[in-house]
Amino acid sequence: MHLLLVTGFLGSGKTTFIIKLIDHAIESGLKSAILVNEIGEIGIDDQLMRQLDLNVWEMMNGCICCTLSSDLVLSLQQLDEQYDIDLVLVEPSGAAEPGNILNALPYYKGRPIQSIKSIALLDPLRIHELYQVLTPLITKQVEKANLVVLTKADLATNEDLERAKTIAHEINPTGQLYVYSSNESLSRKMLQGIMP
Repeated sequence: MHLLLVTGFLGSGKTTFIIKLIDHAIESGLKSAILVNEIGEIGIDDQLMRQLDLNVWEMMNGCICCTLSSDLVLSLQQLDEQYDIDLVLVEPSGAAEPGNILNALPYYKGRPIQSIKSIALLDPLRIHELYQVLTPLITKQVEKANLVVLTKADLATNEDLERAKTIAHEINPTGQLYVYSSNESLSRKMLQGIMP
């Protein structure tokens, strides 16, 4: 099983990005599932993904990084035992810290996880303001990411994109950086860096 963690603050485009990733995984013949974590009583992302006939497992009313860590481990074990899954995409809430999620994985007792990769999505239209207010959270989402993706490139100005690139490089100077618009397909180069 391969694990792909997709983080990003609220409104960064996680759901749209994940739908494109999972479509690619399915087209590539990978048995795939999505673990969605919502804070609240109604899972909007979950409902949208189910309408698209995607295999979605949802964890509600808490943050996957803290109170639901045990749910994450149990869900991974069930996916492994019942479905022999190749790829699990984890979409935590926008307030999740990836390190805390990964700290739960030693408790997973299924087949060995073959790879764990992390993608951090940044909205160039809001990153400057969000970074000033939420520096620790955004830093933790971006600093260990294998791939940092600037979303909404079709809506952002060159100035927005350059400012976002500067922030991304300051936090994670070695991570791969891509600029992406939801109206385009995922590039082969981007997919090679993250897919099994």
